[in-house]
Amino acid sequence: MKLLLDEMLSPAIARALRERGHDVVAVKERPEWVALSDHDLAAVARREQRAIVTNNLRDYRPLHAELAMPGGSGHIGLVFVPSSYRLTKTWIGRLISALEAKLDQFPGKDDLANGETWL
Repeated sequence: MKLLLDEMLSPAIARALRERGHDVVAVKERPEWVALSDHDLAAVARREQRAIVTNNLRDYRPLHAELAMPGGSGHIGLVFVPSSYRLTKTWIGRLISALEAKLDQFPGKDDLANGETWL
């Protein structure tokens, strides 16, 4: 599985995971992706065949249901970061380890298609 880190997640996380051999990109690394709507970012992720990693449950849970329903456009997967994870420098290592575990759990490009998982 390849990952796309939503805007609230640091590019340092993507860099650390790439150093460990994973295909991960952060929205903030691509200026053209910054400030896209959730629907547009989901389309980018689908085109790039990437699961979206986000803590934006309020918007992405309903979007997941919409995209995954019969006749929906589908998605590659959603990885939800619970609010118990603090998005601070001291928590980055924990987040990286948790994401790496998910990458190991879902190694195939379609392993999480139209599904969701939580850290």
